[in-house]
Amino acid sequence: MKKNLATTESRRAFALFAALLFVLAAVSGGCSGRGIGPAGPTQSPLPSTTPEADPEPVEGGTLRLPMPVNASRSDPLVVNTEEMLYLFSLVYDSLLTVNSAGELEPCLCESWTSEGGGTWLLRLREGVKWHDGSGTLTAEDVVSTYRALTQLEDSYYKYCLSHIVSMQSAGGLFVRVKLNISGIMGLYSLTFPVRRSAELMGTGAYRVERSDDHRIILTVNTDWWDKIPYITRIVFEERDSNTTALASYEAGQLNMVPTDILTAGKYHESGVTDVHDIMTQSMEVLLFNHNRPLFTDIRLRQAVARGINRSRIVTNVYMNRARAADVPIPPDSWLYDSRIAVMNYDPDAALSLIEDAGYTVLSKEGLRFSKSGGHLSIKLLTSATTENTVRSDAANMIASQLETLGFKVEVVTAAHALGDPESEFIKALRKGDWDLALVGFNLGPGNELSSYFDAGGANNFGHISDSRLRLLAQTMLSAAGEEELREASYELQSCFAETLPFLTLYFRLNSIICSSDVRGIDGAREPLLFANEKNWYISR
Repeated sequence: MKKNLATTESRRAFALFAALLFVLAAVSGGCSGRGIGPAGPTQSPLPSTTPEADPEPVEGGTLRLPMPVNASRSDPLVVNTEEMLYLFSLVYDSLLTVNSAGELEPCLCESWTSEGGGTWLLRLREGVKWHDGSGTLTAEDVVSTYRALTQLEDSYYKYCLSHIVSMQSAGGLFVRVKLNISGIMGLYSLTFPVRRSAELMGTGAYRVERSDDHRIILTVNTDWWDKIPYITRIVFEERDSNTTALASYEAGQLNMVPTDILTAGKYHESGVTDVHDIMTQSMEVLLFNHNRPLFTDIRLRQAVARGINRSRIVTNVYMNRARAADVPIPPDSWLYDSRIAVMNYDPDAALSLIEDAGYTVLSKEGLRFSKSGGHLSIKLLTSATTENTVRSDAANMIASQLETLGFKVEVVTAAHALGDPESEFIKALRKGDWDLALVGFNLGPGNELSSYFDAGGANNFGHISDSRLRLLAQTMLSAAGEEELREASYELQSCFAETLPFLTLYFRLNSIICSSDVRGIDGAREPLLFANEKNWYISR
């Protein structure tokens, strides 16, 4: 059940990360599963899974999850599936980690000091033990891992290399790293796993007891430097697809399955199976083509924002597996400003904005024309894959909603072959023969936004030219500390809401389907799904 992390296919994209800021990976291919069109069935919100207080945590128990067929198991630096990323995160530690709110937290690096100009001095934890008893973590272990990463032709962690200029031992437990970003956001590059060799041996919360093509068994590392997890054993079982994994769950062979299917809610059964919402970094946006004359008028951009009923799209197309947002920062992020005015669905306001822009109804079909004779005719570009049509279903619903306002909308659906830099969709985006484009992006771990606003930026397909947004995105990159970064983020979001360079629609939600006796999962988040696994437990 391979899920290629080099693509941006919904949960498979993982997003997470700045590798997806490159043009080839930045555009996601939509979510998995079969799409339900505008006239299709809806799914009610997931019922609450916390009817009573959780019992006290207890030690012991086994967690059973799926593992892809023929997955790369030897080296965490060449991880090629999302499931293996989860597994490796339990076996290996990184220098820094990211919590559920997106904040940097110490891991193998217990403290860091800026030396200015993008240079940081990192102090490693003392006495961190390798699983095989071969000694304790050293600065050279970190540097050698970094060197190994630079030698790989392809790696999920290439996003780290895009910001690391150099790394060297500074004596004892100290490592000096030079980044090409002067601010604290550069430290999000220090999230790659640290290893001593390419074998399944690290410093993490679990050590490998057994590994073959069919099963990997992990047992808790009682010498771990952090809080020892409650769950003592985790088993990854070979399964050839997510569908097979879910069937295995229903058969009682697995007790947890992370998934991106839209129909996850149907698995909920009170006291038997819980379904947990998992926030992602995958956002769906509607791009305006600023090289075309129509949407240079902000009133028409605002009219589109007011005229789209996102709640209906989330319910009917995404079956409530998405969360509406108005800015390109996840709503659960520490950088998100909840005070930003929300562009709620308001068709009357949308019609008023269109009329203010000079467009009136002059045809029996209800189309709107300007005084100069031009009419509101737009081309909406979107994508579909052979696996699903979810995004194109959403585009058709958007088109229908805009047509009620007097727009004439032509929806163009281009094939998006995953991992193909010359796919029909990417070519069409670059060509720019569109007015609106429904696109998916995956934000990096630090929510870097410069590539969306810089002239020639990898994700600036709409040719946004706004010096304020460009400067504010750069200010985020150069912010020296957390408070400065938050302030810069808030200011950028305010400017974004004011100028509306593109329309952020919603962030995707994935799910964890698990036995109701698996507790403590609340707050789990992609891409580091197991970041808080030390607090999970199995009740008895």
